[in-house]
Amino acid sequence: MIKRATAAYMLALVPALLLARNEPVASKDVTAVTLPRGARIGIVSLLDSEVTHFHGSTDIKASFLKTHQVDWPVDAMLTDAVKQRMAQMGLEAVPMLPSEVLSRGRQGFFIDNAVSKNLPKACATELTQMAANEHLDAMIILAPGLNDSAHAGGTRRKDLPDYLRGWGFVTKAEDPPGTKPAVFNMTEMLLVSSRGGTALLRDVVWGGEYNYNWPNFAAAPDQKDLPPAELDKLRPYFVEILARQASQLFDHIEVVGTQ
Repeated sequence: MIKRATAAYMLALVPALLLARNEPVASKDVTAVTLPRGARIGIVSLLDSEVTHFHGSTDIKASFLKTHQVDWPVDAMLTDAVKQRMAQMGLEAVPMLPSEVLSRGRQGFFIDNAVSKNLPKACATELTQMAANEHLDAMIILAPGLNDSAHAGGTRRKDLPDYLRGWGFVTKAEDPPGTKPAVFNMTEMLLVSSRGGTALLRDVVWGGEYNYNWPNFAAAPDQKDLPPAELDKLRPYFVEILARQASQLFDHIEVVGTQ
């Protein structure tokens, strides 16, 4: 079992992050989402517990892509990343598991289809049902995306393959010893309102628009076989990344009234 990073430890890591900054049911509405104080917000993760290592080289035979399974509770990490800001705003976080329909449709809803403007009809229908079942006013959904122009727009990482998705890091054979890997975050975080009985996409924050380094990385003798303890060093960074993504969504929520 991985121990949860302490708040002090995570705050110490923050300065090391290098920040850069088809079947539609409704178009994205970028106006502020007005919610009553005490509104219930569903928190749903569709991201797998894995980290991908892409090693690039001018010699294509030396390049490789390896996905490592990690023992990270991504749903809990997402909840931890948003709960403080939500409490400050007077909103109630409702952690949820994705429904079978949402899990089964992940590829078609979020990876094959870029949701920068619309929700696919079947996805909106399912989210509407999930919201009704839990009496939700809105939902925050974390899903994988691709490093392509449809998902990333002008922030697409042209130095990386367009098939990269989710969380990972990049090393390069030509980099001098001691170079720290670049961390990538090919995820999309959605704000979906459900007041009025219909799930409506209100905002999407693309995680790939930020650039980060992994400053406490220690290279292994075999780069394809990084030990779990080394990969676990990344976990606090991704919690911080999630918090930054979510913060942009919360900037579009206006809370009114009293409980």
